[in-house]
Amino acid sequence: MNDISEYIHGELIKIPFNLYNLITKYIESHNNTKVAFVGGYLRDLLVSKFHKKSFSEPVDIDLVIEGSSISLAKFIKKNIVNVEICLIKEFHLYNTVEININDYKIDIASARKEIYSAPGVNPIVTNSTIKEDLKRRDFTINSIAFEVSTRKIFDLYGGISDIKSKKLNLLHSNSISDDPSRLIRCAKYASRLDFNISRNSLKQSQETVKQWPWRSSATHQKMIFPPALGIRIRMELAEIYKHDNLNNVISIIDKWEIISILNENIKVDKRFLRGLKWIKSLNGNYILFLLKDAENLEKACQRFLINHSEKKILEDYLNIKKKLKTKEDKYKNYSASSWTEFIENRNLDDETVKLLICDGGPYWRNLFKWLFIYKSIKSKKDGETLKKEGWEPGKEMGKEIKRLRYLEIDKLHRN
Repeated sequence: MNDISEYIHGELIKIPFNLYNLITKYIESHNNTKVAFVGGYLRDLLVSKFHKKSFSEPVDIDLVIEGSSISLAKFIKKNIVNVEICLIKEFHLYNTVEININDYKIDIASARKEIYSAPGVNPIVTNSTIKEDLKRRDFTINSIAFEVSTRKIFDLYGGISDIKSKKLNLLHSNSISDDPSRLIRCAKYASRLDFNISRNSLKQSQETVKQWPWRSSATHQKMIFPPALGIRIRMELAEIYKHDNLNNVISIIDKWEIISILNENIKVDKRFLRGLKWIKSLNGNYILFLLKDAENLEKACQRFLINHSEKKILEDYLNIKKKLKTKEDKYKNYSASSWTEFIENRNLDDETVKLLICDGGPYWRNLFKWLFIYKSIKSKKDGETLKKEGWEPGKEMGKEIKRLRYLEIDKLHRN
C-alpha cells in the first residue's frame, strides 16, 4: 500500500492554494486533530493511476475532520494567499462547510454517523470518527480515505480492489433503501468511469425499487416519495445534466430495469433519447421531459416537488399533444401565422413548446419555427404609426397590428 500512499500524497500536494500544507499546519496547531481526504477526488486519482484515465482539474475536494469543520474552514480562509474569492457557507444540519476558492469547491465535514429512520428521509446525525464516517458512504470506491498526518490509507471495504477491477459495489445491504438517489449516482459512475455494477448491488437496487411505495418505520404509512429524496434526485440529475452524458445515464438506468425511480412510463427508445438530446440543445427543462408522459401526473409532480408553474407546463403539454393528435388533418395545412395564433392565443409557455418539439410529433418543425423565428417577428407598423394614419387606440388597432404581424410572418415563411 506504500506506493499507493506515496502516489496519493504526491498528487495532493499539487492542489492549488497551498491547501495541503495549510491542512498540515492546522493539524499541528490543533493537537494533531485527524483530517482526511475522501470521496470523488481520491477515487479519481486512483482511477487515473490504475486505468490511465485523465480527468480535468479538480473542482470538488472532500475533507473529513474529527473535530470542527468550521474551525478548519476559518483557518484556511485566514491563511490562504493570492486568491480572489474565498467564501464559507455553513450547513448546520450535518456539521458541514463549503468553501469556494476561485473556481474550486472544498467540502469539509465533521466525521459523523448516520441513522435513517425510513427510506429516503434525512438521516439522524451524531459525531463520530473518520473510520465510522466511511460506513455512511454510498459505494466502496468512495469509501477510501487518506489521513493527512500519518499518510495512512483507510480502505475498509475493498474500494481500491473494486477500482482496479472497474466494479461498482454498494457499501452495505441497506445502501439503496437508505438513499435511493444512489441509484442515479451509480449510473452516473457507470457512465463516467466505464465501470460495471456488481450482481449483488444490481439485485439490491432492483429489489428496493420493487418495494415502492415504501412504509415508514416510524409511522407505518406508505410514502410515495419522501420530499428529501425528491430533492436529492433532482440534485443528482442536475449534476449529470451539467457534467455528464444524461442520455447514457438514462440508458443505463433503463438497462438495469430501475427506470421507475424516475418514471415507470418512460420508454427508452431512439425517439426518447433524441428528445432528451434536443431538450438539452434547447436549454429546456429536462425534469419535465422525464415526467411528461407519466400516467399519474399528480403523483409524479409530488414525487419531484414540481411547483405550480411547472405542473401547468406539463398539463398544457398533454392537452396540446392530445389536441394535435385528434385533429391531424386540420393542423396539417396550417400557415405560419395560424401556428403563431394557435400557440399565442393559448398563452403557452416556451417550456411547453419545447416539450412538444422534443416529443418529435408531426408538427415539431412548425413549433420550432415559432419558438426561434415567428415569435420575434413584429408588425412593421406600431401603435404610434397607426395613430398618425387615423386609427383610434383600442381593440381594432390591436387587431390591425396583429394582422400586419401575421402578414410579415407568412411572407417570411413563403420566402
